[in-house]
Amino acid sequence: MINTHYMSLFRLALMLGLLVQVCGSPAWAQDGLSESAIGELARVTVGDDQLRDKPPAVDRPEFIPVTDAALFLDPNEVVFVEESPGGGGEAIIYPQSILVMHEVLNISEQGRRRCVTYSPLTGSVAGYLAKAGPHSTTFGTMGLLINSNRVVYDRATMSWWPQLLGIAIKGPLKGQRLERFPLLWTRWKLASKKYPQAQVLSRRTGHRVRYGKDRYGSYAKAGTYYDTGGSYYPLSHVDTSLHPKERILGLAEGEVSLALIEAEIKRQGVASVEFGLSPVVAIYDQSLDAVRVFSAVADGRNLHFETAGSAIVDIETRSHWNVMGQSTEGRLRGMTLERVAAMDCMWFAWKAFYPYTNVWGRQGNDGTLF
Repeated sequence: MINTHYMSLFRLALMLGLLVQVCGSPAWAQDGLSESAIGELARVTVGDDQLRDKPPAVDRPEFIPVTDAALFLDPNEVVFVEESPGGGGEAIIYPQSILVMHEVLNISEQGRRRCVTYSPLTGSVAGYLAKAGPHSTTFGTMGLLINSNRVVYDRATMSWWPQLLGIAIKGPLKGQRLERFPLLWTRWKLASKKYPQAQVLSRRTGHRVRYGKDRYGSYAKAGTYYDTGGSYYPLSHVDTSLHPKERILGLAEGEVSLALIEAEIKRQGVASVEFGLSPVVAIYDQSLDAVRVFSAVADGRNLHFETAGSAIVDIETRSHWNVMGQSTEGRLRGMTLERVAAMDCMWFAWKAFYPYTNVWGRQGNDGTLF
């Protein structure tokens, strides 16, 4: 249940955080990053800026049915799911075991280009529409890391884009942002059951790669890079109040950023949080062991959510909602919340890029969440 007193405290904290960012930090500019922020990122950049396409991007992906993919995918293997709007239609499943070897997947179908990216060292997955400025393009990897995060480049202008940011930091498109689309982080056994008609990225990528051998370890086993230690490389900002590898869902809009702790959302079922000028709601889908984030605005009003038994309801109208953000009962029945493309990543990486981020799901000294 949402405690309105704690919600008010969180709103106050969010406003104060925004004030600090606007008045006290040179990091964020309206059109992207300020020069001082770019200079700070340069300080923690490692690698070779002349190195391209190592690892190589997948430019001609093939897709296969779930029944074929089941022959080589482990039940507990991490996969990323691109759902069609509203959850109907055909989903696309991207195995982490393939993306960890390439980090960039370029897709072009029916004249629509998009890119699925994954940076292993920051555990960050993001889908981007492949339109950089006025250019329709594809992306490749660079031999650079910033805050442990892979830098990619667009092949139209050769501009540099840290994968987690989706903001160009160098080149003709410097300061511009890529448009992101949502991906769900889940496991193969759950995704294949939920979407038996899905298309799955094939290992026939056009590259001679031994898939299934992740040099960083495994998300299915404890004690590997993915859940122990910190960053291998220098970071521009560090915050030890959470474990470095704690999984969060990150949101950023202008000068406001927010980290939602996934484990706490899964524990509560719903997280209703103020974000900038309007609220968002994160809803746990047990069938996929995954979280979707939505804009909590419907019928021209801001909504706030809580659980009532097994139901999800908004406080304002007491309408019922499902895990797809659809109202199934009450005054708002038939309405659908707009999906928000949150960034699934490790805490240390989000904090490094967004030093003034607000956090939801962290306990204070008095045991309350904010």
